[in-house]
Amino acid sequence: MTTTLAEEAYRFLKEKLVHTPKGSYLSIRKVAEEMNMSYTPVREAFLKLHKEGFLELVPKVGFFVTSIELDEIIQIYEARECIELFVFQRIFNEINKEHIELLKGYLEEQKRHLEKKEIYDFVKTDQKFHEVFLNIYKNRYLNQVYRNIREQYLVCSKNIAEGQSNVAIKEHEELIKWIERRNPEKALEVLQTHIQNAKKRVSDGYSRVRASTD
Repeated sequence: MTTTLAEEAYRFLKEKLVHTPKGSYLSIRKVAEEMNMSYTPVREAFLKLHKEGFLELVPKVGFFVTSIELDEIIQIYEARECIELFVFQRIFNEINKEHIELLKGYLEEQKRHLEKKEIYDFVKTDQKFHEVFLNIYKNRYLNQVYRNIREQYLVCSKNIAEGQSNVAIKEHEELIKWIERRNPEKALEVLQTHIQNAKKRVSDGYSRVRASTD
């Protein structure tokens, strides 16, 4: 999978934001120098993060870190839980062998990313795994809301992901098992527990990283 310079700068900045205090000024030129990259792709990354709400743009001054706070992460997971459980209950009987093979493929992809410590790609593949159910439901408005929610906490940080990845994979395996056994009640229970556990893991990881920057 080819990564553009703008995407590379975006990932770098997402990682940097976790360790940068709220309100800090960030210079496009300094980040470009730090990355040994030209101005234009770094500026694209800054603008994308501004659009997502991670950077505030003050006219004629520059970009400042707004950063996502812990209470926002909790709210994001609550919204995610509402959407995913709502959709899953309605599409369970439509999940076929092709969908299950797709889920298994994403699971194997996650394992490869984890082995290589590619946390950003691991989290993106996790998103693809869960979007299989959203795509079956075929509600483009819910899909867009869900993607926006996922982007809000897609912070490429090995510290935040520490301790969660292996467990998350096992939870995905458990979910697939109950889908294959055609047990909607148990599968829904596993999915809900998985999201709640993920919320706790990310919250704990976020708190650890924030504490290390104080």
